[in-house]
Amino acid sequence: MSVAAQNTAPYFADWRDRYELVGKIGSGGFAEVFEAYDVTLDEPVALKIVPNGRALSARIVREVEAAAALDHPNIVALYDWFADAEGSILVWELVRGQSLDKLGHELGDGDVVAVGVELLDAIAYAHSQGIIHRDVKPQNVMLGDDGHVKVMDFGIAHLMDSDTLTGDGDVIGTIAYMSPEQAAGRRVQPPSDVYSAGMVLYELLAGAHPLRGDTPAETLSNVAGARLPSLAALRPDLPDDLITLIDAACAPRPAERPSPTYLSEAFDDLLRSGRLQARRLHKAQRLVRPLGRAGELAERAGGAALSAVTSAVILGALPAYPHSWTLPLVALSAAIWAVVPEAGLAFLLGSLAFPLFNVSLSAGAAYLAFAIVVFLVARARPITALWPAFALVLMPAFLTLLAPAAAALLGRVRGPLTAAWAGAGTVLFLLLTRAPRGPFSLEQPRWRVGDEVAAAGDPFTAAGRLLTHALSAPTLLQAALWAGLAAALGYALTRRRLELRLWIWALSFAVVFAVYRIVPVVVWDYPASLWPLVWSVAVPAAVILLPLVLTTGEAPEEGDDGDLQEGE
Repeated sequence: MSVAAQNTAPYFADWRDRYELVGKIGSGGFAEVFEAYDVTLDEPVALKIVPNGRALSARIVREVEAAAALDHPNIVALYDWFADAEGSILVWELVRGQSLDKLGHELGDGDVVAVGVELLDAIAYAHSQGIIHRDVKPQNVMLGDDGHVKVMDFGIAHLMDSDTLTGDGDVIGTIAYMSPEQAAGRRVQPPSDVYSAGMVLYELLAGAHPLRGDTPAETLSNVAGARLPSLAALRPDLPDDLITLIDAACAPRPAERPSPTYLSEAFDDLLRSGRLQARRLHKAQRLVRPLGRAGELAERAGGAALSAVTSAVILGALPAYPHSWTLPLVALSAAIWAVVPEAGLAFLLGSLAFPLFNVSLSAGAAYLAFAIVVFLVARARPITALWPAFALVLMPAFLTLLAPAAAALLGRVRGPLTAAWAGAGTVLFLLLTRAPRGPFSLEQPRWRVGDEVAAAGDPFTAAGRLLTHALSAPTLLQAALWAGLAAALGYALTRRRLELRLWIWALSFAVVFAVYRIVPVVVWDYPASLWPLVWSVAVPAAVILLPLVLTTGEAPEEGDDGDLQEGE
């Protein structure tokens, strides 16, 4: 039901002909909320009725239309809006679950951080679409019966003026989560939503809101004066990095607050580290995001396998150790990775240093500096360092492009960066090993890159010669192409509408095919082989299609009990 097709009058002579009221869900100074049944679409919805005197102004209409365009699994969808003699009516997706103000006492520390991952992800998406919430608070964040976060009332927070909040409790409840600049009456910018989200998580973790006063004026004074103590003062037992993240989100100055994307990914990394113990929710049988051991174990197993393959291939190509050492080194590399991935990455990179020193002192020294940089960059998520190996392992089965596609699951920033690293690493490896021309070397001639590096007289010359190829146009093109594919598929995964996901999928692989087919011939005059490229694009595209259709944009599961969507 697109708002773009909005009429100024209801579709029926009386909107009650289309929407059958089931029962009242909640109310506040701003509106009353009802569960209703849409007889046209044959599905339950939530009707939020704004009475006369609170009608939608032209400015608010623009906000509502913008909010209706938001399409994210963690944002409650606005289906339609219209007005009649009684007031303005907003038709929302009906979410069965509980708001955080009702559920907070049931959440363990791990659950709160998991809520933060999806809450901040929703905020980041809305900001990318030019929408600021302006009223993030526990009452506006729901945990559905399916265990996923749903943020309500995006884009219509302008309706929540101080004159619409009649009760003291409503005033205090809203002001307590305002940013200092919002409380001071300054213009609200995206960092204000970050502060409000941080305050929601702060209160859930601390069990108290230290800025909440006995009167609205006292609360406003505490907020505007930025008197919030560090979370460590109330919960010194929490991990230091969690405290640092929450304190940063609640920083007094907007410029000091991290972006919601950074916070979401940092919280996700913290959860994956396994240092937080999450209690199961009273009703939800799953956490907000797949936080169970299965996902972590699968990543460790994949990393251990890639570590073993990488070690075996390089030790086989550069036989510096005694032959009898190869299998123990490969097994030890995989075992350490399976137990402590960060240590496994360090061991793998270290064990490969001696074979490179055996080639030449210059090559070994250049590699050592490179290995240190790789470890420092990838240690938070060690498997990303082996993404080029992942791509190369898939090459014989024409599945190489699954590497940048799978990188989309690593995050909106880390995913494209990892895909770019894999793309560049693949080109360099194929050139170093003098592999035959193919799509993923951009059909380049088999230059003697390895001999050039080995013959270098010093580490700087060796690094410079390798860097020349790393920064060449073909290598950069593949890095950009893979990063774009990861970003596009990551975007597709957040779309609710199946047809949009399919368009993104089709266009992404069409662009990849066109670039690989046309650029080597037209720009560099390299003869491009057709059928290896056809298979290398078609097979991964077919593999990706099924999960893209089945695992994204799914409707929340409906429970048999539990509260309905709360009103204001």
